[in-house]
Amino acid sequence: MNWIFFIKNPVLTVNQINRLSNVFDNAGQVVLGVVVLSPIISGFDRVNLLVIVLGIAFTIFCWLTSIWFSGKGEIK
Repeated sequence: MNWIFFIKNPVLTVNQINRLSNVFDNAGQVVLGVVVLSPIISGFDRVNLLVIVLGIAFTIFCWLTSIWFSGKGEIK
């Protein structure tokens, strides 16, 4: 069973990893715009603070994942 953890060939190509980085970057921007900025701009009387905090957390997660994939996609 230990052989599963020692994969020698890369699973994804460099272009596929860079594309995943781009997807997570765009997802973070969409979440920021839709979940965080849209309720704030529409009016402060209807803002749910939990939604804003979770939206910011997910945005940061998406951007950090994008940065991580970007680092993995560099040709060494």
